[in-house]
Amino acid sequence: MAGIQDVAKKAGVSIGTVSRVLNQSGYASEKARKKVEQAVRELQYKPNELARNLLKKQSNIVAIIVPDISSAFFAELVSVCELELREAGYKTMICNTNGDRSQEKEYLEMLNRNLVDGILTCTHSLQTEGYKEANGPVVSFDTVYVPGQIPRITVNHKEGGSLAAKEFLRVGCKKVLQFRDQEAKEHFPFMERHEIFEETMQEAGIECENIYVKWNEFADRYFQDLVRDVYSQYPDVDGVFGTDALIIHFMRYVQRKGKRIPEDIRFVAYDGTSLRDMIFPTLTCIRQPIKALAKKGVEILLNKIQGNIVEEKEIVLPVELIQGMSTMTVKEKERYLMGK
Repeated sequence: MAGIQDVAKKAGVSIGTVSRVLNQSGYASEKARKKVEQAVRELQYKPNELARNLLKKQSNIVAIIVPDISSAFFAELVSVCELELREAGYKTMICNTNGDRSQEKEYLEMLNRNLVDGILTCTHSLQTEGYKEANGPVVSFDTVYVPGQIPRITVNHKEGGSLAAKEFLRVGCKKVLQFRDQEAKEHFPFMERHEIFEETMQEAGIECENIYVKWNEFADRYFQDLVRDVYSQYPDVDGVFGTDALIIHFMRYVQRKGKRIPEDIRFVAYDGTSLRDMIFPTLTCIRQPIKALAKKGVEILLNKIQGNIVEEKEIVLPVELIQGMSTMTVKEKERYLMGK
């Protein structure tokens, strides 16, 4: 493999000149530049990226910390982030914590050691205090928020919870349940959808049961067991609210039990990932703007990495209700199936 010395020898210039041409820094005559470029092509010289990055104290790598990449929401978010970062000239390191706060802390330490240029975090195992020690650019999706240091990109979860509740009320549900996260020491934005959902139901005099889901647990087996146990406790429930994967597992389970959707039981999912296209009847969902979330997070992080002025604040994007068959009335379902 050719080295920088071989390029300098073939081009008839000094190593310093080759370095200035390759790094586009300092002066090099047009004649010398052409000689170096020709030598690089002929020798098929590949610069030592690691050495160059150490010299410049940058890695051109951004870490994305997620609790579990198997989750459809995080997978889609990371996919868009990776594409945006690639187009900006950065590589992506996916850091899967599986709910282990020590892992999350280790990934943050990579930023302090200049192994990555910045971090996009979607996790909430490590408390905010741990992130305050981060010595570099960090942007949070829906979790940690440190005004003046770590901005947060989130959605209007209150509106999401309200839209879901009103949809159940619209179709006349009398007993609903929602899957929600366990209570934690810190309050995160996504918890607000559960609070407003329950509050709206109670104000309307509708019974609302809360089913608490384990933190950072996204395994299909866990969801299957949870759905089976919950249904055995609440066989008369007529409305269910939860994330896409949980709702799809619940819909499949009650269909096997002979329940009709939406005649006997109705469902609203939260997230609006591609999973909703995998089931029939079609699924009503509260859709988060995953693409817009990812783009905004990457945009802010790159500005921080490049030293641009960034307003360290919370950015809230809107959600929307996407109508599916899972909450239609009988007449709405008939018109839908007839294509009217």
